[in-house]
Amino acid sequence: MWSPSGAFPAPSSSATRTAAWRSILPDSARPLTGWRVWHPTAAIFFANGGLYGVWATQIPLAKIRLDLDPIVLSTALLMLGAGAVIAMTGSGWVIQRLGTATLIRISGLFFCALLPLIPHAPNAAVLCAIVFLFGASGGCMDVAMNADASRVEKEAGRPYMSSFHGMWSLGGFVGAGLATLLLEWTGGSLQALIMAVVMFVLFAWGQRGLGAGHVERIAGTSQRHSLRPTFLALLIGIMAALTFSGEGVVLDWAAIFLREHLGADPVLANVGYQAFAGSMATMRFFGDAIRRHIDGVTLVRGGCLLALVGLLLGPLSGNVYVGILGYALTGIGFSNIVPVLFSAAGAMPRPEVQIAAVSTMGYAGLLAAPPLLGVIAHTTSLAGIFYVAAAGTVIIAALAWTCAQGAGTTRRATEAG
Repeated sequence: MWSPSGAFPAPSSSATRTAAWRSILPDSARPLTGWRVWHPTAAIFFANGGLYGVWATQIPLAKIRLDLDPIVLSTALLMLGAGAVIAMTGSGWVIQRLGTATLIRISGLFFCALLPLIPHAPNAAVLCAIVFLFGASGGCMDVAMNADASRVEKEAGRPYMSSFHGMWSLGGFVGAGLATLLLEWTGGSLQALIMAVVMFVLFAWGQRGLGAGHVERIAGTSQRHSLRPTFLALLIGIMAALTFSGEGVVLDWAAIFLREHLGADPVLANVGYQAFAGSMATMRFFGDAIRRHIDGVTLVRGGCLLALVGLLLGPLSGNVYVGILGYALTGIGFSNIVPVLFSAAGAMPRPEVQIAAVSTMGYAGLLAAPPLLGVIAHTTSLAGIFYVAAAGTVIIAALAWTCAQGAGTTRRATEAG
């Protein structure tokens, strides 16, 4: 358990190599493991990812239906991220008053309800407003479900965060796939309604098993200080921003780089991101087992090394197939960094505040990356984007000590924020 001072508990003398992941998690007095503990939060992650997957299929439909030019469409896409970031900043405050389960239920209900409204937006302004609220509800749900995942890890006494994030990736894949198939038989409005109902049923099934997630106020902490993230959480937030930006580089620029810089045909160019996303989703389901044998610092640094090599393979080799292999390595490298970061933030005092800060900074980095990288591509070359992303992995590796158990005790003075 955490002490009022926020220090990590002393490691047990009985700790073994198989429990190396505990370097970022406190011990649990009564561990509960298995399907009963795992499936409620996993279902929530899956439903959240599934709704985002359906949204991805609605983007081109909205562009055609409302005849949106690229600038207006970009504004609508920006509204999604802006809504998420703004909502995330206040999620810690809400969790302190309502608990994680209540915020998950409220935000999840709005997240499901707003999806069918998107194809009914009569104009661009209404679309932007709906998408902003859609992003805000998804952002609140994101913080709450990661805070709940941290609670599950503490109560179970074992790592689950990687598989939860794997379920999010799987949900996005399944949601987008089913939504695409539905478009073969029906229009966008009915497709969105059907998928919203499907995801709501899954969400309703999962939320029944959620723990209350009530937050205990730390003695001697004022309300103002209770909402202030720690210095370590801010450092972890920087790592999250760089990680999300690195993922965004592959999402936004991999196909373009393979096609325009390495001469790949359009079909082969799209394989680059598929290799990245597939390897990331797969490795997240192995992440919990890996974390039982490798501590968080080693896992983050090892992942950064793989991502560094993967990001540089394409630009340095000049070969399409080597570049695709590099994107697959990048997906493996990045796959378990974010779950470790959320576990580290969740192991701190006032985890709801720390996770909200890390989520907000991570998404802010993802939002800021596209325009900044566009400037880099314009002033240097497409390869320059991947060099910058590779440099970001070096910074993440340098800050990996924040995921260590000793970080809280050796830097107690910084805990006041």
